Amino acid sequence: MQWQNNPFIFPILIAGLISVVNALVVSQRRGVTGSLPLFGMLLAISWWSFTYAFELASSQPSWELLWSKMEYIGIVNVPVLFLLFALEYSGYRPKIQRWAALFWIIPLVTLILVWTNDFHGLIWSHIVQRLINGYYLLAMDHGLAFWIWAAYSYVCVLAGLIILIYRAISSPPEFKLQAGIIALGALITGAGNFIYLFKLIPIPDLDTTPISFALSTLIYSIGLFRFGILDIMRIASETILESMDEVVIVLNNQSYIVFLNNVFEYYFGVNPKALIGKFADEAFAAWPELKAAATQSAVKRDDIDINLPNFGSVFFDVTVSKIRSRNNREVGRTITLDDVTERRHAEKRIGGDLLGGSAEIPLIIVYRANDERIVEVNRSALLKLGYERRDMVGRTLLELGIWNAYQRTDFLRMLYRDGSVKNYFLQLTDQARKSTPYKFFANQNEIQGERYVVMMAQETEPSN
Repeated sequence: MQWQNNPFIFPILIAGLISVVNALVVSQRRGVTGSLPLFGMLLAISWWSFTYAFELASSQPSWELLWSKMEYIGIVNVPVLFLLFALEYSGYRPKIQRWAALFWIIPLVTLILVWTNDFHGLIWSHIVQRLINGYYLLAMDHGLAFWIWAAYSYVCVLAGLIILIYRAISSPPEFKLQAGIIALGALITGAGNFIYLFKLIPIPDLDTTPISFALSTLIYSIGLFRFGILDIMRIASETILESMDEVVIVLNNQSYIVFLNNVFEYYFGVNPKALIGKFADEAFAAWPELKAAATQSAVKRDDIDINLPNFGSVFFDVTVSKIRSRNNREVGRTITLDDVTERRHAEKRIGGDLLGGSAEIPLIIVYRANDERIVEVNRSALLKLGYERRDMVGRTLLELGIWNAYQRTDFLRMLYRDGSVKNYFLQLTDQARKSTPYKFFANQNEIQGERYVVMMAQETEPSN
C-alpha cells in the first residue's frame, strides 16, 4: 500500500485519540445509566476517525475503497448509540428497552449493502479517484440505500437532540449544562456531516464529518472531566427515590439541590420543583435545623426537631451520606429524613416513667437472655454509642466492648436476684473507647417462650 501526505489526517487522528481517552473514562463509570451507549458511541467515533485517516493516507483506489467500507462499522453505530444514550440519560430506557434491537435493523442492512456494493451499487453508484491539491480523494456518487441510511441517521440524531433539549429545559442548572454539552457536540458532528453530504466546501469529496470530531470530542472531554456528565444521574434514580417513605434530598458537590422527592412537599408544604437548582442554604433558610444538616459535608447521623405548620414539632432521624462515582470521586451527598415523632414520644414517656421523670429519650437495648445477643436497639443507643445498627444486632455487649466482664457479672447478678434493675449506675464504653456513666433500668420479658432482657439507660453526670 502506497501512502500520501494529506493535511487533514492529523486533526482526524487527534479526534480518534481523544475519543479513545473519553471511552476509557466512561468505562470507569459502567454502573451509571447511559454509560454503555456513550462508551459504544465514543469507540465508534474513534473507529470512524482512524479508518478515515487511513483512507486519506492511501493513494491507491482499492485501498481507499477498503478503508471507506471499514469506516461504516463506526458510521452505522454512531447515530443509533447517540439516540440510545439520550434515551437512557433522560430516563426513558425502561420504555424502549424491549424495542432497542429494532433500531439496529437499518444500520445492519446498510452495513451489508456497503460490503456487497459491487453487485448492486445501492450505496455508491459511481466511484472514481481524483487528484486534488496534490493528494488523491475518492469521489463517490451515492445510491438510494445511502440516502435512506442518511435520512435514518438524521432522524436518530434529531430525536436524541430533542430529548436532550427537553430534558435540559426541565432540569436544574447543572443538568442544563450537561445536556447542553452533549447536544452541542452532536450538533457540531451533524453540521460536519451536512456540509459533506451537500458539498458545501471547496473540496466537495472531503468528508468533513470525521474532521468535526476533533471539536465535538473535545467538547465531550470538557463535559466528562469538568462538569461530570456521568457523575450524578438524576433521572436514573427518580423512580426509586420517589417510592421511599422518607424525605430524600440529593445535593451535588456545590450544594445545589438536584433532587427532592414528593414526600418533602407532604411535610414542608413546598413544591420540590421550586427548590431544585437552588443552593441548600438558600432553599432551606426557613428551616434552620434542616439547613444545618444539608450544609454538613461529612457523613453524619443525627436527630433534628423541626416545627412545621401542618404538623407541629416533628422529630426526624437524619442520615447524611456521600455519593461517590465508580472511581471513588465524591460527586455529591444524600440526606434522608425519617419521621420518628411517634417513636420519640413513646420513648420519652418510657423514659419519664422509668427513669425518674426525665423527658430525655433513653438508650434502649434488647437482647436474648440465653445467649445475650442483641436483637434490637433504638436510635439513641446508636447515637450515644457510635455504632451502626448492623454492627450491634447479633452481637453481645461484651463482644462490642460496651461493658467488661466484671460489669456484666455484677449487672446480671442483680437482674437475676431481683428480677429487675432500677437506678443502677454503670459506665458504658462507646465505639471511640470513651466511657460514659449511665443510670439503668432493666427487666426480663418472655415472648413466645423465649426470655429477653430490656435495658434502658439515661446518661448521668460523672460522680466525684
